[in-house]
Amino acid sequence: MENDKYIWLEEVNDQKCLDWAKEENSKTNLSLSSHPLFKSIQSKALEIYQNTDRVRYVELNGKYVYHLWTDELSIQGRYCRQLESDYLLNKDNWETLLDLDELSAKENEKWVFRDFLMNDDDSKALVTLSPGGLDSNVIREFDLGTKTFLADGFHLPLSKGSAHWVNKDIIWLSRDYGEGSLTKSGYPNSIRELKRGENYLNAKILYQTSNEYVWLYSTFLTSDDLKEKTFLASIGRDFYHHDYLLYKNQTWVELDLPQMIEFSGGNHEAGYFILKEDWREFKSKDIILFHFETQTATLAFRPSSGETVYSFATVKSGFYAIIDKDVKGQLYFFEKKNQKFESQKVNLPENGTVDFLSTDRYQDKFFVSVSSFNLPNSYFFGEREKNICVVKSNKSFFDHANIIVEQCFVKSFDQVSIPYFLVYHRDVKFDGNNPTILYGYGGFEIALKPNFSNLMGSSWLEKKGVYVLANIRGGGEYGPDWHQCALKENRQIAYNDFFAIAEDLFSKNITSPKNLGAMGGSNGGLLMGVCYTMRPDLFSAINCMVPLLDMHRYHKLLAGHSWVAEYGDPDKEDGAYIKKISPYQNISENKKYPVIFVNTSTKDDRVHPGHARKFVAKLKDFGHRYYYYENIDGGHAGSANFVEMAYKHALDICFFWQHLK
Repeated sequence: MENDKYIWLEEVNDQKCLDWAKEENSKTNLSLSSHPLFKSIQSKALEIYQNTDRVRYVELNGKYVYHLWTDELSIQGRYCRQLESDYLLNKDNWETLLDLDELSAKENEKWVFRDFLMNDDDSKALVTLSPGGLDSNVIREFDLGTKTFLADGFHLPLSKGSAHWVNKDIIWLSRDYGEGSLTKSGYPNSIRELKRGENYLNAKILYQTSNEYVWLYSTFLTSDDLKEKTFLASIGRDFYHHDYLLYKNQTWVELDLPQMIEFSGGNHEAGYFILKEDWREFKSKDIILFHFETQTATLAFRPSSGETVYSFATVKSGFYAIIDKDVKGQLYFFEKKNQKFESQKVNLPENGTVDFLSTDRYQDKFFVSVSSFNLPNSYFFGEREKNICVVKSNKSFFDHANIIVEQCFVKSFDQVSIPYFLVYHRDVKFDGNNPTILYGYGGFEIALKPNFSNLMGSSWLEKKGVYVLANIRGGGEYGPDWHQCALKENRQIAYNDFFAIAEDLFSKNITSPKNLGAMGGSNGGLLMGVCYTMRPDLFSAINCMVPLLDMHRYHKLLAGHSWVAEYGDPDKEDGAYIKKISPYQNISENKKYPVIFVNTSTKDDRVHPGHARKFVAKLKDFGHRYYYYENIDGGHAGSANFVEMAYKHALDICFFWQHLK
């Protein structure tokens, strides 16, 4: 690889780098925050985020539901619980378990909530907290009776990894133990057992894998009466290939499962998995029930053409599954009867997104959300297919009744039909002059779905901007095959799909290159970088968020090595095609480019902020137009609380209003 004169910007917290970022921030803040719409958009966004009448999406656990609440007084949030019966009656008697703002002030650290895992009798919890939004976390034992952290309880210092209860005095954990304890991707390579009173450094190693693997995760499985317990371990050979082992009779037993398969719940006897490849008599996308003792499998569900399983969750009598057909979802309940699974469709609104499924394995109840671009989120409760009711619906902060939603399809370069959603105000005329944002991702089998957004509605759609959601290959909109066809050397397929949608918008006279903007984050940030370097003729403004951009070095930065299965290894034969797509290396000094807004976070410990920093430094030296914003907190999400999120949203949208004619 060539010498990199900007590599010094990879030193995340070096004062010289931080000073560089702050100087660039000040220029961007001054320019975009002076836009006439900035203050009103920021104010409206904060009002939306802090709206106290919004749906509380909950975790269902026994007789209680749990929720992290944020508002103008609780910026970092309060983790609360309430009786399920009171929640269904909309009673305002929430019990605060942990106040993150109070804790942050006391410890002079901006704590971001991650998890609250209770033990068998719900008396203690393992609380996972992140400083400033990092993927790395600290884990502390919490007493639900006194609502305090136990001074002499389990306390795990900052690291990536997790912990699970075995019993009230023993936990299993995965942490950073220093040299040799992490994989090349930066994740713990061992599962260890820690007894109460022991120093975590002395925890007994139960299983350890090579650091050549990506990660090692464990899941705790129990019987309904909690008397029978075991652990299921997943060893990541790469991001998509896993070996599964069961801890039984003090030994690990390898399960006879394919490597491209994903666990989604179960008990000590059997687990539900979704296949990502054909195996035995089963097909990719099937849900199977795998019996640990006999190592045999039963088909639970096989999607039909155009269908894929978006998510599913186990309950006492079976499982619920959100099944998407052409990117629109529905909820089904599955129960095993006479050795076969029978399904029942749950009566919910059609043609939208079904999401935020919450269940409890020890009962058959569920909570789930339904929404679309012009349908505010409604939160439903039910049990199986009966007694379905709306718990609450979100308030709309714009006139959503005047928003038109169309699902369109365009033939890509290889004649494959690619869907996208076109969203616009009914007063918009297709005259080629509409400011339009085209949003995309196209990676890691992640599906983009039609969700209601008060933010986009009030700041863009209501003001006659057009929004387009691209369902390109590489994502998960149609399951594993939709994703796998755009891996590694076939990456260009995803980019060509995105370009085809842009050109279709022109052919339909919806917009034109001078009016078209593009937007995406993380892997979608890489997509934005490719749009910038490969097809600058299609776009007038590009918003590139928490991006991967230096694909020659991505595998050497933070968690980047774990994505080799997605992008390929630049140091091997994959380097030839990576060289063609890597945005950082493909910037030309003499080429004409659209204006670009590159933004990242100092505390993103997943995608290294050096990608964004170096890209912008190169643009600056070449004299190209750019904006740069680096949030000092926020992690990979880019923001650590609603105040920061509102400010960032105003920057994003004013960037487009300023540059789309």
